[in-house]
Amino acid sequence: MPKHKIKKGLSDEEMLKGYVETATYEDEMMKEEPAKGSSSSTKKPEPKKPSFFNEFITEEMEEKIGKALLEIKMEYFKDGDDFTVKVKRDGLNILLETAPKKRK
Repeated sequence: MPKHKIKKGLSDEEMLKGYVETATYEDEMMKEEPAKGSSSSTKKPEPKKPSFFNEFITEEMEEKIGKALLEIKMEYFKDGDDFTVKVKRDGLNILLETAPKKRK
C-alpha cells in the first residue's frame, strides 16, 4: 500500500479538493422517507388543545404556583428528598399539600 504524504496547513476546501462523495444505502433511504410521509422523529409536536379546566388558571396564577413549588422543591432538595404534591379541596379553598416521596 503506497504511503501518501499529507500536506500541512491546508484549509478545509483545499483538503477536500477533488473528493467526490459516493451515494450510500443510508443516503438512498433518507431520500425515500419524505416521500412516504413525515417520520415521527421529524414531526413537530402538535400544540395541546386547551382543556376546559385550563380556562380557570391564568398565566399569572400559573407563574405564582410554579415559583412557590420551585421554592418548596429547593427546600426538600436541601434535605436530600424529593416531594409529591396533592391537590385537595377544603370548602371553597383549594389546597396544594406537599410531602416527601416515599423511598422504596
